[in-house]
Amino acid sequence: MKLPGFILLMLLCSGGSAWSQKVKLKSEAGMTKAALEVDRHVADIFRRKKLAVPKVVDDSTFLRRSFLVAIGRIPTLEEVSDYLGIDEQGKRKLLIRYLLASDGYRSHMQNYVFDLLRARDGGDRAGAFSAPYMEFIRSSVAANKRWDRFAYDLVSATGSAWEKGNGAVGYYIRDKGMPLDTMQIFTGERLECAQCHDSPTNQWERMDFFELAAFTHGQREINQGVWDKATKGYRDSGTAAFRRTEKGRWYYWLRDNIHYGTLSGQGVGRIQLPSDYQYRDGDPGEHVGGKTPFGKRIRTNDRKDTPQSRVKFAKWMTEKNPNFDYIAVNRMWARVMGSPLSEPVDEYVEANKTASPRLVKFLTRLMVDLEYDLKAFQSILLRTKTFQFAANPEAKKAGVPQGFNGRQISRMSAEQIWDSLVTLVADRPERLPKRKFSDYIYYGGRPVLVGKKTMSELSTELTAIKDPRKYRAYVEGLLKEVQKGGQNSGGNQMMMARRSRPGPSSGLARASELEAPAPDGHLLRAFGQSDRNLVEGATKESNVAQVLELMNGQVEKMVVSNEKAAVYRALTKGQSAEDQIRYIFYAILSRGPSEEEMKMAKGAVAGAQRKGYENLVSALLSTREFMFIR
Repeated sequence: MKLPGFILLMLLCSGGSAWSQKVKLKSEAGMTKAALEVDRHVADIFRRKKLAVPKVVDDSTFLRRSFLVAIGRIPTLEEVSDYLGIDEQGKRKLLIRYLLASDGYRSHMQNYVFDLLRARDGGDRAGAFSAPYMEFIRSSVAANKRWDRFAYDLVSATGSAWEKGNGAVGYYIRDKGMPLDTMQIFTGERLECAQCHDSPTNQWERMDFFELAAFTHGQREINQGVWDKATKGYRDSGTAAFRRTEKGRWYYWLRDNIHYGTLSGQGVGRIQLPSDYQYRDGDPGEHVGGKTPFGKRIRTNDRKDTPQSRVKFAKWMTEKNPNFDYIAVNRMWARVMGSPLSEPVDEYVEANKTASPRLVKFLTRLMVDLEYDLKAFQSILLRTKTFQFAANPEAKKAGVPQGFNGRQISRMSAEQIWDSLVTLVADRPERLPKRKFSDYIYYGGRPVLVGKKTMSELSTELTAIKDPRKYRAYVEGLLKEVQKGGQNSGGNQMMMARRSRPGPSSGLARASELEAPAPDGHLLRAFGQSDRNLVEGATKESNVAQVLELMNGQVEKMVVSNEKAAVYRALTKGQSAEDQIRYIFYAILSRGPSEEEMKMAKGAVAGAQRKGYENLVSALLSTREFMFIR
């Protein structure tokens, strides 16, 4: 028989693993064996509870679930037809390989990391560096950078964000002076309350906060003092008046777009307690050195600076740290299975306090053995029978934690809803426009100094000047070049610069390629996309705005009344009304209609021509089955 495109593709690739063969565990046989080991530990939970192991879901449910979990969108009409139309042994495993080899994985995982790090485009001075920071995240996910290295790069970054490959500096620029997220994101410990007082909700005291803050203390902008001295004479006559001049606008643009996006030094390892410090273990104004609170503990001197203390902290956080390993495992388990091994997902729990200590120990060892390869780890989980379980509320009542009990029905995220709608319009969403990143200098909304200087070159040269007079001469010489315009720039280079402005795409594209977060009024925000003010701040709560979007808002305009939408290819692909109805169900719900649904749908489209099919599409998009993951 003729094999569908994606099955044929994966069979052709079956001569080698999708990942490195250097590590046996990442081979096809190795990942299959690891998946079986996971299932063995999960089955043991059900045996101890004296319950039958849940049944697995049917092909259409597995297909839709796998697409939404692995690449964040529903399958296309063609992908549904291909998958459901064959009866090949092992096709579920082949589907997982197909999904994780696609750019859709990168897109969906990128959304996850953006949300976790609260990464955002524009909005404030830090927004000037969103392009290199977002590009660092995008390229790291695309390259499947090992998670421990990714975390290390973020925490230890120094220099300019515009240096090639150095966008990780944006992690600290995002919240200058407030390094609160690192412990929660990567080690599962929350110290927010301890910044002001001993925490009433956990073990952490105010001294713990400052001992950790000591490792990252002492960061500053490169050459900000030189900028201050170079502009002092101009600002003495009035800062506001100076900023309104062409020269002032240029100086402040350089401050905000070059200096603000730099980090000098990698921590000094000690910090002064604030004047309101209220506990007996320290005095206001006293210097305290860095001290880690768990794992293989490290310390720094409270009497003198410890160079590169932030690097020492980054190594401590990512090397042989049980907290780091467990939080990575728990996040990926929740991402694939729908619920974490333990609640909440970002809180460290010792293995012997979980529902299956043996499983947790196996998974944390697996994460280390996989060298923190999140794609390979998720691939193993997606291959398990546990991922295929049908939801079983009775097992939950009997004490089986939800994370082992089949994916409970849950609403799609805002990004999954948007990307699924985009799929119904564009059919091949991975081919739509992507975020752009370039090193051209943009000033006043246009590219300048094209062919003469790039952002990375400008940053390197500007931050190397230590003499305020030389700084002023350099800056004002550049301004003259900018004012001349692009007369001496090659036409092709200028055209390329105009087309490649760094930043998000617009219009019809996957959520990962759009402005993050989307502006107010966008469908993504209406359906609960995070505003990126809190870690994982998205919501799946329903509201009236969502109903309006479905009935006569963006959903109506994007899909229902769009005669060019891919979903309407069902009308040309089908030879009869029954075929056309079946294909519309395939495209939207990833399954065929029941006999009763077919009868109702035939009555709805009979004699109504195009309008009848639009009503059917609108009705299916409004169902819980479309909005939810089963």
